[in-house]
Amino acid sequence: MAELVERDAEMRALTRLLVSAQGGEGGLAVLDAGPGLGKTALLRNLRQSAADRGFVVLSARGAELEREFAFGVVRQLFEPVLAREDLDHGELFRGAAGATRSLFGAEDPGTPGSLYPLLNGLYWLLVNLSERTPVVVLVDDAQWADLPSLQFLGFLVRRLESLRVLVAATVRHAEHGDHGLVDDLLAADPTLLRLRNLSAAAVTELVRRELGSEAHDDFCAACYAVTGGNPLFVRELLRELAADDVRPDAERAEAVVAAGPDAIRWHVAARVRRQPPAVRAVVRAVAVLGDEVALPVVAEQADLTVPEAASAAQTLTGQGIFESADPPAFVHAVVGDVARSLIPAGERGVDHERAAAVLRRAGASVTQVASHLLRTTPAGIPDRVGSLTAAALRAFQHGSPENAAVFLDRARVEPPDSALRAEISRQLGNCRAHHLATADAENHLREALALAQDSRQRGLCAYSLARFRNACGAPREAIPLLVAALDDLAEAGEPALLLEVEGELIGMARADLAGRDVLLRHLDSFAAREGRPDAVLESQWSAEALLAGRPADEALAMARSALAGDALPPERCGLWAAVNTLMVLDHLDEAERRMLRALDTVVDRGLLFPVGIVRGFLARIALQRGDLAQAEEHVELGTAAAPAPNIGLPLLESTAVHLHLEQGRLREAQAVLDKGVLSGDRAPTASVHMWLLEARTRLRLARGEHADALADAVLGGQSHERWGVSGVWDVPWRLLAAEAHREAGRHTEAVALAEQQLRLARQLAVPRHVATALRALAGLADGTDRHRWLTEAVDLLQRGQGRLDLAHTLAELSELQLRDGDRGTARATAGRAAELAAECHAPRLAERLRTGQARGGGRPRRPRVAGLPALTPSERRVARLAREALTNREIAERLFVSEKTVEAHLSRVFRKLGVRSRTELATQLTASDGTLKDAGSL
Repeated sequence: MAELVERDAEMRALTRLLVSAQGGEGGLAVLDAGPGLGKTALLRNLRQSAADRGFVVLSARGAELEREFAFGVVRQLFEPVLAREDLDHGELFRGAAGATRSLFGAEDPGTPGSLYPLLNGLYWLLVNLSERTPVVVLVDDAQWADLPSLQFLGFLVRRLESLRVLVAATVRHAEHGDHGLVDDLLAADPTLLRLRNLSAAAVTELVRRELGSEAHDDFCAACYAVTGGNPLFVRELLRELAADDVRPDAERAEAVVAAGPDAIRWHVAARVRRQPPAVRAVVRAVAVLGDEVALPVVAEQADLTVPEAASAAQTLTGQGIFESADPPAFVHAVVGDVARSLIPAGERGVDHERAAAVLRRAGASVTQVASHLLRTTPAGIPDRVGSLTAAALRAFQHGSPENAAVFLDRARVEPPDSALRAEISRQLGNCRAHHLATADAENHLREALALAQDSRQRGLCAYSLARFRNACGAPREAIPLLVAALDDLAEAGEPALLLEVEGELIGMARADLAGRDVLLRHLDSFAAREGRPDAVLESQWSAEALLAGRPADEALAMARSALAGDALPPERCGLWAAVNTLMVLDHLDEAERRMLRALDTVVDRGLLFPVGIVRGFLARIALQRGDLAQAEEHVELGTAAAPAPNIGLPLLESTAVHLHLEQGRLREAQAVLDKGVLSGDRAPTASVHMWLLEARTRLRLARGEHADALADAVLGGQSHERWGVSGVWDVPWRLLAAEAHREAGRHTEAVALAEQQLRLARQLAVPRHVATALRALAGLADGTDRHRWLTEAVDLLQRGQGRLDLAHTLAELSELQLRDGDRGTARATAGRAAELAAECHAPRLAERLRTGQARGGGRPRRPRVAGLPALTPSERRVARLAREALTNREIAERLFVSEKTVEAHLSRVFRKLGVRSRTELATQLTASDGTLKDAGSL
């Protein structure tokens, strides 16, 4: 076999990986080379070696004709083994692997799925399979695999450690047209085998083996020159020379060289052209249908009987054009390329049209049928549009909006009849939005609305566009679209959809700082509608109760009722008012638990847009609690998942500014603001801007820009007033204004604002708000009042979860005690504050307190973070799940990591907490619930 000549080193490397995988050390091999260099032959050899060692072999080949077939390569890998009767499907699909059942069955996958649980489920399906016997995963021509399958391979190869799994993939050098996903494999530290052309000596050996040992040196050199040592080309050249009975002497050497490299392809084409019509028809059919299609389908495509097609396939196998006769498959992708090039360009669309019809009659999947329709010439054929849109739905349900968009794009240019054009553009816009291709999404959604011809379609299109614009952070643009949609849907007689749209209108009006009149009008209208969901009403009423100054317990009860049962999904607007109410009332544990469930939901369902706002709320909760490490992680992950424009970015950026301020990084804080929606002196227009306005105000105070800070604080008050806030909400604009007045020397104005905030906070009776106002007043007072207010603030904060607020307040109290000459008490207070600062991961404050302790006399000890606050955010998540009695495997499934990663995290948790078992861990966490909450709410 020419392809395995001079491949001993590669075969040895693959054998070593196979042995390691058999022993439980998974590995990855990537064979990267141009066409014809023997990658496929090496995979065949590896396949045989693996089978001989008892491995289960999963194999697939990427194909240009099937790149739109979502999870096509994955199905090639798993379907043959899943068809085996000796395997227990219940065991294979246990745990997270159950999410993949719809990929391999005929059942409708139902609700649009997320890519991430599918990738995780496929990983665990492979883990379950490898627990029974070692597995080798072979993917030939991975550069042509469909994107979801490539994403699975990328997911898998980062988690191979400790698995009895070897992954081997071949890629064509410099043909990675896959958005960098093949490069992800190359970045996973594989055993990289770059195949080189054969040497002149190896070509000489092959020539003499095939044409006779007397082959002249000049003739052998000519064969090397014309093929460049490419094994495939050497094989094809020698096949042609043998068929033509060419004597390998010196005289024929010049003729071989004169033919040139392109002669190899010409020889293949000539060999195909020489075949009888029936044989050429089978070549053409397989070139159109692709490899591994059932012989009866090939026969119908070639317009032959099955026996005629089988005879032709046997002939082609003997001629070295097909690798196998049933199912027919080309011996190499290059040969398939040559066969396709023989089909006249003007006839290819007709051939693919016929292929779609043949496959449909054969019961092929709608995706296989539609993949051929993609290659037809648009002609306004309704059946094509139906198949393409059905394939788009299937791809979307399998977590691949990119593939769905490919089918919808093609359906759009067919074109569909006028009644369908708007709906196809709407679905295409939703797919683009789902993948965060925001510019394309907006264009398609606006086109859909312009094309809509009846009231129902106009309502649907306006609703989709409104949700998209709100998700981009522009609720003000969304509101008139929803108002129009309500009128259209009422005319169309769509009561269920009308309820959904008005519920969203209420939430978007809440998000618009100028939308209060619309909010109140439609809140009343919604409450009067039959069948309206109570959760939406209670969520909004909880916020209204706080705004109206009603008792905090009343608002809290409504928020809890709204959030009970998870009736408010994170992609809808109704959720946020209730969660914000919990945050204002300082019920951070409940708010965080609800947001973590929301995060699980958006990941499980692949909802990319809400990730930003969910992470934004989680970051703010962590900031309020004083857990800066957790807040920073949420900001980092949320920002990475929410490219602009996104409704969550202002929330994430606001926390980022606060984190920079806490570390004294004013320049970095300004850089965050400069790229955000409130850069310069822009005024807020949406409720999500208010946290960012607060951050801008604090930065200006830190920079000594008191006039600008005061202007911002006043703007915050005006914005809150327009929004309906008359009391205390989550941005203390009065205290910010008071600080600006104080720094500007306007003491009376500062005191008046701080006292007003204290009065309103005492009415609300939330300790943190009262303590914050007391601390502000203390900064404006002297002597006894200052000491009394700071002491009361400390007492209040010790009842809650705001550890960083407590640390700052203790720091101010220690400075006051030191000025009063009480050095011992001051050192103790500062020491406690320093410990809290270290636990909050606020090193700048901790160091400042240590310096203050030194000024107070004595040698301050460096605070050590131990116990629960010492855990990293990742360790906390693992510890929380371990406390819920999840096994290591179940935790790994939930967090999309390997079991070994969970083991490493738990090992560090046990060491840091000084426990030796899960029982001790659960006991310590349960016994330390108060500390646990303070440490970040495990």
